[in-house]
Amino acid sequence: MALGSGPCCAATGTIYLVVGSDTAIWNAGTTVDVYTRHPHYKQDSFTDSNAPVFQVMDPAWRQKYKDSFGRPIKFTWWMMGGNIYRDADNLNVPLANTMTLHLMKEYHGAAIEQFGDELSLHYHTYLWSDYNGTGIYYWNQSRTFEECRADFDVTLAEYLLEEGVFPVSFRSGWHFMDRDWQEYLNQLVPYCFHDNYPAKVPWYTNSGPIFGVEDWSHAPSEFVGFQPGTNDYQSAGGSAGWNVRSVKIQALTQTLVDQMFSQAAGGTDQIACFWDHLPENFVANIDRLGSFLDVASSNQPTARFRYCTAVEAMQRWRGLTNDVLPSLSIGQVQQGQFLTLSITSSVPIFQARPFICVRDVFQQYQNTTASCVPIASNAWTVMLPVPSNALAKVGVAVTDRAGNLTTKILKFVPDDLYLDNRDDQYAEGQGSWGSTTNAAWGTDARWALLSSAGAVTASWELPLSSSGRYWISAQVPSLTNAATNVVFKIVTENTNLLSVTFPDGIPTNQWAFIGSVLLDHTLSNRVQLVVDAANQAGRYAVADVLRVVPAPESVFSSMNSLDPLQFFATPEGYVIRFGVAAGRQYVLQRSSSATGAWSTLQLAVPMTSGFLEYKEERALPAQAFYRIVSPP
Repeated sequence: MALGSGPCCAATGTIYLVVGSDTAIWNAGTTVDVYTRHPHYKQDSFTDSNAPVFQVMDPAWRQKYKDSFGRPIKFTWWMMGGNIYRDADNLNVPLANTMTLHLMKEYHGAAIEQFGDELSLHYHTYLWSDYNGTGIYYWNQSRTFEECRADFDVTLAEYLLEEGVFPVSFRSGWHFMDRDWQEYLNQLVPYCFHDNYPAKVPWYTNSGPIFGVEDWSHAPSEFVGFQPGTNDYQSAGGSAGWNVRSVKIQALTQTLVDQMFSQAAGGTDQIACFWDHLPENFVANIDRLGSFLDVASSNQPTARFRYCTAVEAMQRWRGLTNDVLPSLSIGQVQQGQFLTLSITSSVPIFQARPFICVRDVFQQYQNTTASCVPIASNAWTVMLPVPSNALAKVGVAVTDRAGNLTTKILKFVPDDLYLDNRDDQYAEGQGSWGSTTNAAWGTDARWALLSSAGAVTASWELPLSSSGRYWISAQVPSLTNAATNVVFKIVTENTNLLSVTFPDGIPTNQWAFIGSVLLDHTLSNRVQLVVDAANQAGRYAVADVLRVVPAPESVFSSMNSLDPLQFFATPEGYVIRFGVAAGRQYVLQRSSSATGAWSTLQLAVPMTSGFLEYKEERALPAQAFYRIVSPP
């Protein structure tokens, strides 16, 4: 519906409306599975064309809802991350903790940019715990923020480093807040939208999961922003950050909307956050909100309302819309094994110091902001906590005092590559390939029925940005009657560097390690899949996704071991390195005991002498023994 208003007198205020979604993936009806230690999440709420997200990304649908200035509705998407997602068993996204944000950007990023929507963070203080003392654990709401602070820091780091998002606006899960959390947010995030006046649910324990604890009983009831006190997050005080009253759209009433319009007609600018969950009748609830606004506009024709993102609303409400983005200058100085950064901002910043986070080559994340110290006006220095040879990325984020964001990502190794069968780098050669929705990654995979003779082939070109050693893995879905003796060849130009055979077929729904090779990025590099139909007519070959990760060569090399067989324990699995001769076959086997039966993981034939590596990401639960056999 198109909404408008009559002439506006000079004393009339404006209503800045933030309409948003606390966006999660639900895997237990209308919530998340709090009973499972490592939950799994489907992607269809972002990928299914019948899902609500596709409707709200339709320009025609948005045109139905216009503000007093003739502008269509826009949204703020607070994307849920942390703990219960971080510990998920999903391998169908680059990082489980960022899955909601990653999927929203992957499938709807272009629409979000077109509409001017905002992407930010939504965080629930879930904690795998037994507050009741029964010996039964759940994903409970934590009693305090401090119990989740480390996880919150990692989530901030992963959102920035992997998805380029740092929150300038924020909404807490369950509207939960305590003094420590609000004090921490006041150092990081300019604008919060979790004032849920007048709700109050005291802490409790019972025989089941704990959730929904909050206290906003004496928070401001007005739809105006306030700066929380340093000792009381519900009262106005002297903190730098701001908070705004929010109402779930299902709880919104015509009376409440009318009161807001009446205040604006009287000359007081209003700012309000009306929110919902995307899969929770979101489309119908936006229509309900539109009806309330239509009635209120008719009753108060001089009051105007404007659809805004969260940051835009606060900047307009504060009268801060002309500030220039901060400019960041970052210098690097090597000091022994560690790197020191000098950071300068062109303007004063909102944060006490820049937010700084680090990822190492083993995909471990740290918030190192606390180590950052001022050295001059708008200038700081920080020594990074990870040795330089183990650095992968460093992220820096600042906002000015109006909430204008600037981020910088320093990359010390290339980004991980995930090459899906839908990507341009994928191509099919021999065989009759078809599509299946049974996929380990994305929305589909490719499969080919083997006939009585010949082979089927497919390949992935590797768009490398830097030369070096890479770990290459594949992932495929489970299939009935899948092919065996699957061969991967890693090829540079027309030279086969390494052939790896999976005699029992590719292990499914996991990253199946193919091998590690030195690759020159100035040459043409590809991975070729070959499945021979000999003795397996009627079986299926399958291709889905390839992962290409820079190997932590400098870390392993610094260990300076001359042993022909080396074993490295890393935070993300085990690595076996062994010497090889060109053209020989090496059979890698594993057993649960030194005297038990051995299973063959892969057969590798390198075309150059040196060493090979095997990366074990899914080790046996108790213990495992490995051996490398090279037949004469």
